[in-house]
Amino acid sequence: MEPTAVKTAPIYSENLPNGQSYLEWGAVWGGGVVAIATTIVLGQFGGSAGLALGEPMLANGDPSWQVVVASLWLFVTALASSAGGGYIAGRMRSRWNDAAKTEVEFRDGVHGLSVWAVSTMAVAAFAAVAAALSSLGLETNTVSDIPENVVEYTRTISVVYGFSSGAAAALGAGAAWWFASLGGSHRDESTDVHLLTPGFLRRK
Repeated sequence: MEPTAVKTAPIYSENLPNGQSYLEWGAVWGGGVVAIATTIVLGQFGGSAGLALGEPMLANGDPSWQVVVASLWLFVTALASSAGGGYIAGRMRSRWNDAAKTEVEFRDGVHGLSVWAVSTMAVAAFAAVAAALSSLGLETNTVSDIPENVVEYTRTISVVYGFSSGAAAALGAGAAWWFASLGGSHRDESTDVHLLTPGFLRRK
């Protein structure tokens, strides 16, 4: 007896109409707003708790450890905001049943990365405007008015803080991608949101 062929269901169905994109900006903007709001809240908390960048040197001339603490807080802020915004975008975007699982994960990740890009540009623009406004009306000191050790240490701190900002942004991009994929997985599996909520916050 000859073996009979087994018919399988097609992998692709419900194709996206021509001229449309898989990128849903509604989900991206929603996640971006969440990411920006988280950044603002954590920034305010860090400033009030003394975790923001302050003077690089103490009154007695010793280096201040506040710079290290501020750099670490940058990482916390970037990871938290990117994770929250990415998860929202991945969970809220529509599911098109025209691709394999790996392609769906990629599309979810792109939505998370878009959230990270939007929120990063918004925060950078706000920081630039704030820096420009804060410099208005301030008296500038010449280099000769500032001790040489303070100038060198401040320059080093600027490099360290700039590197920390870049590293935190890169980690934030990875977190946004991963949590968007996680949100998409929870969307497809219809994961109950109460399972992700701490017990004392769950609805009775």
